[in-house]
Amino acid sequence: MAVPAIDYTGRDFDTIKAMLIARIRQKFSSTWKDFTESHFGMALLEIQAYAFDLLNYYLDVSANETFLPTAQDRQSIIFLGELVGYKLSPPTAASVTVKATIDSVYAEAIVIPAGTQIKSKKGVDFEVVEEQRIPAGSTSADVTMVQGLTRNETFTSTGDMFQKFRLAEASVIDGSIVVDVNSVEWDKTDSLVYGTEDSEIYEVSYDVDDYATLKFGDNNSGAIPPTSASIESEYRVGGGVIGNIPLNDIETTVSNTCYREGTAPTEYVDVLFNNSEHRGSGGNPRETIDHAKYWIPRWVSTNGRAVTQWDFTTLASLFNSPIYGAPAHARARLKQTIPELNTVMIAVWGRDESGNIELPSTGLKDAISEYFANDGENAVRLITTKVEVEDGKIVYVDINASVKAQTSYASSTVVASALEALNAMFSSSLVQPGRDVHISDVYAVLDGVVGVDYAIINLLTASYKIEDESIGTGTGVLATFSGTLLKTPVVEFSVVITDGTQTVTDDGSGKLTGDIDASGTNTIDYTTGSYNVTFAAAPALDADIVCTYRYVITYQRGEEETTTDGSSARIKGVLDYPPAVESTLAFSEGSQVAIDDGNGNITGDVAVSGNNTIDYDTGSYDFTLALVPSVGLTVRSTYVQRLASASEDIPIAEDQLAVKGRLTVAALA
Repeated sequence: MAVPAIDYTGRDFDTIKAMLIARIRQKFSSTWKDFTESHFGMALLEIQAYAFDLLNYYLDVSANETFLPTAQDRQSIIFLGELVGYKLSPPTAASVTVKATIDSVYAEAIVIPAGTQIKSKKGVDFEVVEEQRIPAGSTSADVTMVQGLTRNETFTSTGDMFQKFRLAEASVIDGSIVVDVNSVEWDKTDSLVYGTEDSEIYEVSYDVDDYATLKFGDNNSGAIPPTSASIESEYRVGGGVIGNIPLNDIETTVSNTCYREGTAPTEYVDVLFNNSEHRGSGGNPRETIDHAKYWIPRWVSTNGRAVTQWDFTTLASLFNSPIYGAPAHARARLKQTIPELNTVMIAVWGRDESGNIELPSTGLKDAISEYFANDGENAVRLITTKVEVEDGKIVYVDINASVKAQTSYASSTVVASALEALNAMFSSSLVQPGRDVHISDVYAVLDGVVGVDYAIINLLTASYKIEDESIGTGTGVLATFSGTLLKTPVVEFSVVITDGTQTVTDDGSGKLTGDIDASGTNTIDYTTGSYNVTFAAAPALDADIVCTYRYVITYQRGEEETTTDGSSARIKGVLDYPPAVESTLAFSEGSQVAIDDGNGNITGDVAVSGNNTIDYDTGSYDFTLALVPSVGLTVRSTYVQRLASASEDIPIAEDQLAVKGRLTVAALA
């Protein structure tokens, strides 16, 4: 009898059990004939099949964890990153510029020592990391404070090669560690392999729980600290988006710390700190596995120098300052204007205290600019290349979708899961500066939700946010304000009107609610931007009435519509990218021009007997030119697309980043 071939792909429990039975039937056909489930021999077979199944699982996991695209364990990502010199970032700390104020003018400067600590109203710790001053003769100065607290630890050298010392607290802020060996400061290095036998250096690594470990050399790759030497470490702990505090979250008076410079005995002065002008910025959570998997290959390609556009993007995205934190995103592009073709523009984004995308602080932008402006040691760019750092543009994406639940799943559960998946999409590697929002990606996310039979995207909208557009000034008497917002069409549910005390919002149907007098009109026309609001109480005298809202943005389009046949003057078709903005359309075959009048009619070089209409929402047009064009001419269109559709991608420029706006999911019956 021929021996059955071994199926090396059969590695699950049932297949292994079946193969064992087949082998026994072939090998012991005359002695083992009972294969019932209750037979003791079957119990032994199942135990062996289970053991092999479990072993195969761990073999598969081990194989997956060996390769970056398939690895899932953070420790595996750390090891794979170390192979190419990449280290996953721990949480980064935010900084905030506060106003330091004193009551009186002094002839001496007021010293604010390093280590001065305060708490925000929400209990977030900040401290001064470098000594700062209020100048003599002045009552205030801007002071930079960094989230986190300073810690000190002392170790004793054993004199062994490659000594390691794990710091006691997690979430050590990268770049904040200072190490002294016998009171002499040693230098931090990315890797000990860069050292020599005399190099007074150390390396820092972070584990899966964000604990930092100091590592010293072997007298070949870095010097060994002398036996019994005192190794003193100072570092700061903290980090995360919690430090990106809003305005007015710091209002603290510090006593018995700040003093008049040069006085003896020391004369302390009370100093009030507040952040009424600047919010916290630069704080980020620890690097995620997905983020590391995305950037490790690009880090290897960059190789520590900025030559290509992607080199600048990579280095800026992975930039980390111990004072000003790190950007949430960054993207480089060429300036592309003469005579500045050698200028690289770097758009930067930050986060707020909830982790949402916001504009970065000036300090962070300046730190990135200084990093690339370096012409000396550790310079990364070509000396002939200029770098400018700017605020990135934020594009808010609203998605309205409907999902059909499979019969065995509850609709409410499926809707909740679909909404959670859409939220997660905007924190994934699918969203990068300059990357278009593909409707196919949205469908893929929805279709991948467990329990979804099919999905329909009803609307995909892109909008910009207007911050605090002034719409009036309080008189102390008048409560009603009306007018027209500067940008239209306005996005539903995005309107916030406030006098600093009272707040009014829109309900998505054109009505204004909140702190209103119900007898007033209290409406907003989303199309025209016309509003009328009556506050519950008249705003105070000189109070600034401001409105924050989002408006749908547009995109210039141009396309070939059709080719003339030489016998008909009628042109009929559908624009590729509806909806179109009124009064922006033009059609031409090279000599005749037809345009829209903003009311759905097409005028210009058209026959009065033609239909001559355009549907802005669907993009459907039908018009007749005044003269029959020659055969073979191309009719082209130009128009502005309003980025609000159910079937088109949203184009995102290199200096733009798509973030989640209002995400809604409904169940289909």
